Amino acid sequence: MKRLHKAIISFGIVAVLVAGSSSVFAKSEGSRERSISGGIVRIDRNARTITVREHATGKEILVVVPADSTVRTSLAGFRAAHFEQLMVGMFITDVRVR
Repeated sequence: MKRLHKAIISFGIVAVLVAGSSSVFAKSEGSRERSISGGIVRIDRNARTITVREHATGKEILVVVPADSTVRTSLAGFRAAHFEQLMVGMFITDVRVR
């Protein structure tokens, strides 16, 4: 019984160490996707990009909007807008960026 108890405790300690070390050795992903929300500061129609001031951090982020895609907005009658319909000052929500 004592051996079984020691084995279980040893296995638990090893499991905790492995779980903790996996985050240490994990590859740092600086370019993973995330969702942002904020106000549109600038629009470049030729390059199909918008500059968004992120609501959470206040940083300005350049967002590339692919053709034939829509962007979610906070306007009541205008929930999803195409790139051509966007205007400076609009608040966009849940835009996926890298």
